[in-house]
Amino acid sequence: MFACCVEESDAQVVVMIDHVEGMDLQQMEERKAGKVEERTVRNENYFAGLARSRPVAPAEKAVEPEPPKKEQQMDEPEKEHEQELQDRVAVGAGVAVREIAEATHSKRQTKLPTVLKALAKIKLVDANGLALTCFAFSTWMFFAFLCNVDEVGGKNNGVFYMGDMLSWGVSMGLLISGIVQGLNGDHLGFTSYVFHAPILGTIGRNFKLAVSLGPDAAPFHLIGFFCYAAAWFNCIFTVMAFRIAKMFGVLYASVGLMFLLVGMNFEKLLGDAKDATDKTGDYIAGVSCLIVSLQCCYLIVPVMTGKAKIV
Repeated sequence: MFACCVEESDAQVVVMIDHVEGMDLQQMEERKAGKVEERTVRNENYFAGLARSRPVAPAEKAVEPEPPKKEQQMDEPEKEHEQELQDRVAVGAGVAVREIAEATHSKRQTKLPTVLKALAKIKLVDANGLALTCFAFSTWMFFAFLCNVDEVGGKNNGVFYMGDMLSWGVSMGLLISGIVQGLNGDHLGFTSYVFHAPILGTIGRNFKLAVSLGPDAAPFHLIGFFCYAAAWFNCIFTVMAFRIAKMFGVLYASVGLMFLLVGMNFEKLLGDAKDATDKTGDYIAGVSCLIVSLQCCYLIVPVMTGKAKIV
C-alpha cells in the first residue's frame, strides 16, 4: 500500500492509490463504470505537476539536547564551595570600593591649610640726586677757597673747615649714594661714588694735617699724584656714562679735567712755583671746580624731578 500526502494553503487532499494484484467484483464494476479511473487519473496528473514545480522540503534534523552546564553537573558540596568563593570576592570588592569612596569623600572634605608666604619687597630710591648734591657743595667750597672769594683764602681763611667737610660731609654722602646705587644695580654709580668718597675724604684729612702743622707742613706734591689717578679713573667713568646718559658723560668728563688741574696746582705746575704771590694755578683750578659745581646744580633738577633724559 502506498500513501502520498500533499498540504495546500486552505485544503488538504489525500490521494491513496492502491495497487492490488487482485480486485474484487465491486471495484471491477466501478472501473467499468469509469468513475474511479477518471478521478484517479485526474488527481495523479495534478499532484504530479505540483510535485515537480514545488519540491518537498527535506525533513528537519532532530535537535539534540544541550549538554548540562557545569553548574548543573556540580553536586551540592561543589555548588556551596563555588558560592562561598563568589561571596568572598563580592565582599572584598565591596570593601575596596567602599574604602576608595570614603577616602575620596574625606579628601574632598579635608581643607588644606592655607600657606601664607610673606614677601618683603624693599624699594630703594634713586641716590644720584644725593651724590650730585655732595659734588656740588664740595666743589663750590673749593672754588671759593682757591679763587679767594670774600677772602676766604686770606684774612677770612676757611681752610680749617675744609677738612671736616671733605672727611665727613662729602665722603659719607657719596658712600651712602654708592651703596644704594649698587643695590639698585647701577654699576657705574656704585663704583664712582664709592671711589670718590675715600679720595675726597683723604684730601680733607690731609688739609687738617697741613693746618695743624702750619709752616712745617710739607708741600702737597704727593697729593697731586693722587689726583692724577682720580683723573684717569674719571676718564673710564666718562666712557661708561656716555653709554647711559649724555649729561652724566659730560659731568664725568668735567670731573676728570678738574682732578687733573687740581693735581697740577698741588705741584705748582700752573704758575710760578718760586713766586708765592702767584695765584694763577689757584684760579685755574678754582674755575674748573666752579664748572663742576654748576653742572651738578643743574643736573639735580631733572634727576630729582624724574625728567632726566636717559639715552
